[in-house]
Amino acid sequence: MKSSFYITLIWAVGLIFVQAETREWTSSDGKKIEATIISLDGEMVRLETVKGNFELPLSRLSNPDQDFAKEWSENKKAAEMAAPAGGSGDNVAPLLGDFENLKLGVWPQFVVADLEVVEIDPAESAAENKGEYVYRTPHFEFHSPDRLSISVTREFARIFEATFAFVEQMPIGLAPKGSANGYYQTILYMTEDAYYLDGGMPGSGGMFSWRSRGEEMNGMIKVPLSNLGVEFTGNRFIVDQNKRSTTLTHEIVHQVMMRWLATSMPTWLSEGIAEVVSSQSYDGGRFKLSSMNRSIADEVSGGSGEFRMVKLERLMTISHEDWAAELAGGNGGRYYNSANVLAYYFLRLDGEGNGANLVEFLKEITKGNRADGSTEAQATFLLRDRDYEKLEVDLARAWRSEGLKVEFN
Repeated sequence: MKSSFYITLIWAVGLIFVQAETREWTSSDGKKIEATIISLDGEMVRLETVKGNFELPLSRLSNPDQDFAKEWSENKKAAEMAAPAGGSGDNVAPLLGDFENLKLGVWPQFVVADLEVVEIDPAESAAENKGEYVYRTPHFEFHSPDRLSISVTREFARIFEATFAFVEQMPIGLAPKGSANGYYQTILYMTEDAYYLDGGMPGSGGMFSWRSRGEEMNGMIKVPLSNLGVEFTGNRFIVDQNKRSTTLTHEIVHQVMMRWLATSMPTWLSEGIAEVVSSQSYDGGRFKLSSMNRSIADEVSGGSGEFRMVKLERLMTISHEDWAAELAGGNGGRYYNSANVLAYYFLRLDGEGNGANLVEFLKEITKGNRADGSTEAQATFLLRDRDYEKLEVDLARAWRSEGLKVEFN
């Protein structure tokens, strides 16, 4: 079981989406208003407020709000490009899963990344990247303001590549691909203060953000070294082997799944899959998957064998905005743990226990039906002939056989 420090760290981190949301906007002269962005057309932005819709020049907003509006507009255009007219989504599916070669329900006992880090010469790296040291693995690249020890870079390489392999080998067809620019990017910070100064979300232990242009998607993890079990000994950084960085694992899952973010994959599922992976036993580049259910039960119950779960109607229909609000309100831990329990249920406990219904759901959301947040697809493929109350009964019964007593409130 992880220490309470790392459980708290997971609660505080989460996936940071760039999207439309009701938020506080600040004008260039300091005035503030609660509004939701509707559109950005050239240099004119349109906002919806409780008093009606307003259109104003982008330059009338503060610089951070201008950046937010531009990023939101880029992602909106990319999502529209990915969904063809008529909503058939024929050009979306090839970019996403591989459902043709699945062996449903066949899980590996171990996932291993047995490799050494590919390291650019530190002096050359620092000179070429304005003082940053750049380290690469086959799929990832991470940047550090200071030179890292071999033990640190090797451990990062293993965590990154083992997590990629885990997502790749899950028998549900997620089929992660390499990043559009060659490597998935991570920026490491010497201190939490440096992380916050570079846009880190206050109160978070790390964050993942993404943007897309047409079929190209790029995402970046930002995280302080101090939150990764890395310590400075006075002359070099080392990994504290007694501290497991589940924060990094969680965010890597989001990063390698970022192509799915342009679909209507619900928040509980994207967060749940990340939690399922980060809950598993990991050591030196190897995930042990022979007791996945027990690892999750211990994680969510703190070893007690009991868990009070979020009501399924709330969990399965929650928006990204409401998820963030629960996080800000101190309820993040219960929501992350609930997503973990629910995602694993559909992965290995529902129906015949082979994830077939979840796979059908994933196939459906590659077809471009993004408007309703996948509610209809969830009803068809996940709830099937059940209402939420009946699904709660089925889930609780299934988890009881796995040694976890689940109650809902």
